[in-house]
Amino acid sequence: MIDFGLVDALDAEAVGVPGERTFRVRANKDDNYAALWLEKEQLTLLGRSFSQLLAERSKQRGQSVDDATEMGPFPATPQVDLQVARLGLDFDEDSEHIVLLADDAGALERGDTPTFRMEINRSQAVSFIRLVEDVVASGRPLCPLCTRVLEEDGSCIACPGSNGHAKDIPLPPLELDD
Repeated sequence: MIDFGLVDALDAEAVGVPGERTFRVRANKDDNYAALWLEKEQLTLLGRSFSQLLAERSKQRGQSVDDATEMGPFPATPQVDLQVARLGLDFDEDSEHIVLLADDAGALERGDTPTFRMEINRSQAVSFIRLVEDVVASGRPLCPLCTRVLEEDGSCIACPGSNGHAKDIPLPPLELDD
């Protein structure tokens, strides 16, 4: 197992063009870097899970947090480059750290789990939660009425701003009497 302990910086990013993007969580500890590759839905769920853990288990919920350290330059070939097959989360109530465990497919098949471990402090977790929404939505246009991400066909499913109407219908021309 590779154990980063408490990371120095954590973020997420999308790589590629909209519709063909891949997503990764990036972490660094000292001179070591890790890239955990995820599907968009996994990244979204990870951000929500961080939020839920902090809401349910943190004794400091509702209190402000310090700014998290930014990632800075990230190497093209990090020491850990892992396509995630399974994630696990825990919360250390004494340190207020989220513990993230990740496995790749090879480790699952061999039974060598977990493959990777890191701890995330509360400031990093809050910053990550905010960042995930932006990363997932980046590259795709937003609905002008509700600001949700538009589908690939340009539609906005269940947009409250459209009041149930999917598109504008042209009015027939007025017939004027002489």
